[in-house]
Amino acid sequence: MLPACFSFFSIFEIRESLLSMKIRWNSGSMRLRITPTELAAVLSGRTASEVLQVPGGMSWQVRLETGAETQLSSDGQVVVLSLSPADRERLADPELEGVYFQADGGIRYFVEKDFPCVHSRAKESMEMPTETFIAPGDFERRKLESGEN
Repeated sequence: MLPACFSFFSIFEIRESLLSMKIRWNSGSMRLRITPTELAAVLSGRTASEVLQVPGGMSWQVRLETGAETQLSSDGQVVVLSLSPADRERLADPELEGVYFQADGGIRYFVEKDFPCVHSRAKESMEMPTETFIAPGDFERRKLESGEN
């Protein structure tokens, strides 16, 4: 059984690029952290996705794609976050770190640009290096003050 709060990180392929969307979710929210290449893919109308193959043949998938309106949907094993043209434009703004929403059922969901980690990771985590955005000037200070990473 998986814990109530579970995050996973892995490498996947969107056509021509090796990328790494980070996904973190709990009972009330879902956060996607995307790379510059994933943002470029979504801005050009392509889908960014991440798949976790669970032993026993089951898999979970999260897709970030374009849509007429911003919404969160699921068919049980695939969660789809569709971004409207206006929200894709907001996400492309270099001054913004992400776009943030709340579904009718109360679930908060958001897409954030992945910046370099403020704290180093334990080597035992075996996380692969990934492409990141250039962090805003006050990013490190804000993260350290907030205790987030």
